[in-house]
Amino acid sequence: MSLPNAKPVITIQSDWNSILRLPNGQVWISSKVLNELSTQDTLTRSGNKSDGNIKINISKNYEYISLSNLSLVVKHIESELKAVFVAPTKDHNIHDKAILSVALAENSLTVSSCEADKLLVWDSRTGDQLLDLKGHGGPVYKCRFFPSGIVVLSAGADGSCRIWSAETGINPVLLKGHTMSISDISIIDRGNNIVSVSRDGSAKLWDVGKSNCLDNIVEGHGQINCCTITTTTDEVKVDNEREVGTSNKLLILGFESGLIMCAHIAKRQELFTKQIDSACNACIVVGQSIIIGCNNGKVVQLNLQDGNLISELYESASPVLSLTILANQMFAIGRQDGTCTVISLLEQHKNTRVYLTGPDCDGVRDIAFNGKWILTACRDTIIRKYDYNQINVHFK
Repeated sequence: MSLPNAKPVITIQSDWNSILRLPNGQVWISSKVLNELSTQDTLTRSGNKSDGNIKINISKNYEYISLSNLSLVVKHIESELKAVFVAPTKDHNIHDKAILSVALAENSLTVSSCEADKLLVWDSRTGDQLLDLKGHGGPVYKCRFFPSGIVVLSAGADGSCRIWSAETGINPVLLKGHTMSISDISIIDRGNNIVSVSRDGSAKLWDVGKSNCLDNIVEGHGQINCCTITTTTDEVKVDNEREVGTSNKLLILGFESGLIMCAHIAKRQELFTKQIDSACNACIVVGQSIIIGCNNGKVVQLNLQDGNLISELYESASPVLSLTILANQMFAIGRQDGTCTVISLLEQHKNTRVYLTGPDCDGVRDIAFNGKWILTACRDTIIRKYDYNQINVHFK
C-alpha cells in the first residue's frame, strides 16, 4: 500500500456550512495544483428546504454529489477527485490564545495547551473546564493521555515532562534532564516508561515511577522535532526491571535536518537512517509504513523494515504541522495554511480526500482521535470537534 497520487487541493469557504443553510447562499470553492495558480469557482444553493427542493448549482469544473447537515460532497471533473468537506459539530473556545496541543481520552476527557502557557483539562461533551494544570515554566508543546485516560503527560519549553492526575490535578512526577525545549513525547505501553525528544538532540527513556532517566536512546544528531513508537518482531530480553515493554519497541525520530531514524529502544541501537530534503515536523506509523510530514509540504512514506522510500505525496507546499492515525489505513494531515485532510493508503480510496473545514488560513498544530471524535488544535484559538462517522462513511 502506498500514498495516493497527487491531486489538486480543493478548498472551500470556511463558513460554507452556515452559508449554505441560507436561501440563495453562495460560497467560493477553489482548486489548486502545486506550483500553479488556483482556479476559483462558486457554489450556490437555491430552492426551499421545507418542500425538499434544495438545489446546488456549481460550475462545470465540478459534479455535485450530496449535501447534508455536516458534509458536502463534490467531484472535481478533471482530476476525478472526490472532495468531501466535513464541518465541525462544535467549536470549543476553551483557550484565549493559539492552541499548541490537544489530546482526547475515550471517556471524553480532554487536555489542551495554548500559547498563554495554559494547560487545561476539560470535558469535550460540554466544553466545561475541569482543571487548570499549573507548573510548567513556559508553553506546553505536547500533552497526551496515558492509556488509562485519567493521567496526563505534558512537556514543553522548560525542558521538563510532568505527569498529572486528570481527576485531581496533582502533579506527582517531574522529569528533568533535557537542556533545551522538548518537542515531542511518546508513551510506551501502559506508561511505566516514556520517551521524550528535544531540540538538544537527545531522545531520553524515562522511568516514570522513579522520576529517573534510564538512558539516552539517541543523541548527537541535531534537533529532534518528532517521535513515535511502534512494535517489531525483533524482541530481546531486558534485564532492568524498571524498563517495561521496550523489548519489542522501535523508536522513529524526525529531525530538523531532514534526517529520519529508526532505533531499537531495548537494544539502544540505530537500525537505519534516511535523509530527505526538508525538516521532519511530524511522524506516525501506519501498518508497515513510516509516514513523515515535512516542512516543505511533502508527505513521505518509508518502509518500516529498512527505511527505503515507498512513495511521496506532494500536492501542497504548506508545511505539515501534525499527523494522526485514524483507522483502516487512514490518517489526518494538519497544515500551516489551515487545511486538515484525511487520506487512505488503500488503493480503492486513492481518489478521495476528506477535508475537515473551519479554520480560515490558521495552522492546525495537533490532531486528536479517540475512535469516535476528532479534535483539531488550531492557531485561531479554537479546538474543533468532528464526528468520525462523517469521515469514515466515505472510505467504505
